[in-house]
Amino acid sequence: MIKKKELMGSVGKRFNKAKLKTAEPKRTFHMDNQLQELLTITMEECGELIQACSKAIRCNQYYDNPKLLEEIGDVQQMIELIHDYDLVSWEDVNVRMKAKRQKLKLWSDLI
Repeated sequence: MIKKKELMGSVGKRFNKAKLKTAEPKRTFHMDNQLQELLTITMEECGELIQACSKAIRCNQYYDNPKLLEEIGDVQQMIELIHDYDLVSWEDVNVRMKAKRQKLKLWSDLI
C-alpha cells in the first residue's frame, strides 16, 4: 500500500508546510511598491474590461450586461484610487476629458 506522503511529492510537501503557518505574513510595502501594485492592478482591470467589451460585441449583449458593469466598476474604483494616491488630479483629468470630447465630435458620430 502506498502512503499518502509518497504520493504528494516535493511540491505537495512544500504546500502542506506552507499551510501549517498560522499567522499571515505582514505586508510591509514601501510607497513605490504600493504604486506599482496600484498600477499593476489597474492594468489587469483594464484588460478585463477590454475582454468584457469584446465579448459584449461578439455576443451582441450591449444592454444589461452584468460582466460589463462589473468590469467598468472595477476600473472606476482603480481610477479613484489613482486619484487618492495623488497620481492625477481631477482638474487635469477633466481637461483631458474635454479634449477627448472635442476629438470625438470631430472624428466620431458618438457625440
